[in-house]
Amino acid sequence: MEQYKSILKRLEKTAREYTNIAPENGQFLAILIRSIRAQNVLEIGTSNGYSAIYLAAALKETGGKLITLEFDPARAAEAEAHLQEVGLNDIVDVRIGNALDEIPMCDATFDLVFLDAEKNEYRRYLELALPNIRPGGLIVADDTVTMRHEMPDYVEFVFNTPQLHSVDIPLDDGIILSYKIGM
Repeated sequence: MEQYKSILKRLEKTAREYTNIAPENGQFLAILIRSIRAQNVLEIGTSNGYSAIYLAAALKETGGKLITLEFDPARAAEAEAHLQEVGLNDIVDVRIGNALDEIPMCDATFDLVFLDAEKNEYRRYLELALPNIRPGGLIVADDTVTMRHEMPDYVEFVFNTPQLHSVDIPLDDGIILSYKIGM
């Protein structure tokens, strides 16, 4: 991650404007990717590519690929420029469009899915992605403490679905980490 430090520091200055994750969340995601040797990761909510840099850098080590979905074409273009700047663009497929339309078009089997878009759509995102998450795969949902009121159906779903084991992690604005049980 050392070679990406300068761009990450630069993007951290606009973190509020772009609602980027905290650096420790990026490190957490990178650790998860490395520990499960992820090959395919889906990110829902690209923004300017800050979190995608963390994800792609870890995937470069595992030989994996990232599909990241962004609704706003201008933000997607910024993300692509940032990824190109750090030489990670060949690992990342930036797709522009509504995630609810794009998720069903993803034909990969995902090792990890990262949710950081419209909070009130988290459950729908997960329901669409769940069939493509491998047994033993992980789902990471961001902002689950500070914006929990916007995702009550997601919280209920991940803690009450037999197919998932979930835990709250008090990192930055909160994370729910879910593990898909082999069924």
